[in-house]
Amino acid sequence: MNNIDIIQRCKEGDLDAFNILFEEYSVKAVRTVYLITGQKDIAEDIAQEAFIKCFNQIKKLKKAEAFESWFYRLLTRICWRYCSKQKNNLCIDDINDKNTVSSNSLSDITEKNEIKHLVDKALDKLSMPLKTTVILYYYNELSIKEIAHVLGCFEGTIKSRLHNARKLLKKEFLTENFEGYYFNDNKDVRCNENA
Repeated sequence: MNNIDIIQRCKEGDLDAFNILFEEYSVKAVRTVYLITGQKDIAEDIAQEAFIKCFNQIKKLKKAEAFESWFYRLLTRICWRYCSKQKNNLCIDDINDKNTVSSNSLSDITEKNEIKHLVDKALDKLSMPLKTTVILYYYNELSIKEIAHVLGCFEGTIKSRLHNARKLLKKEFLTENFEGYYFNDNKDVRCNENA
């Protein structure tokens, strides 16, 4: 059964089909909320709120093919509403990746966690529209067209936001926090300090 059939069944009120949809999108939804809000403790609650809203409003979805962008639009709006209620600057929680391969040495794990923490801090310095665009593009792998639909703006606006976000992130990465690392337009590479 493909997603279009599942979504069609959801529109007809089929709970089993909705559970399949939930299983497919729940991990990405929680991760997206966490990356936007920077708060791990509320990520599941906001994602759950989005799924409840999705279940209640899925009958309004005109094209089943547009489900993913429609769902992320619901999710990001709930995140933005939550963030706008928070007056203080949201800080990124430390992440302990439980999926780390056990063969990694302790220093490799420590270095990866340090880099992840620094990248999360840099992302947190972006404005909400830039941060959301980066998360949807790089973490959720949505196309520029899909992101434009999710955020309700032109594709050119999304391209501009990605360009501006990359410039700001690059500037942040060139600070002393990232000393020993260099970044080019395509990838990040650890400098060989022994060379």
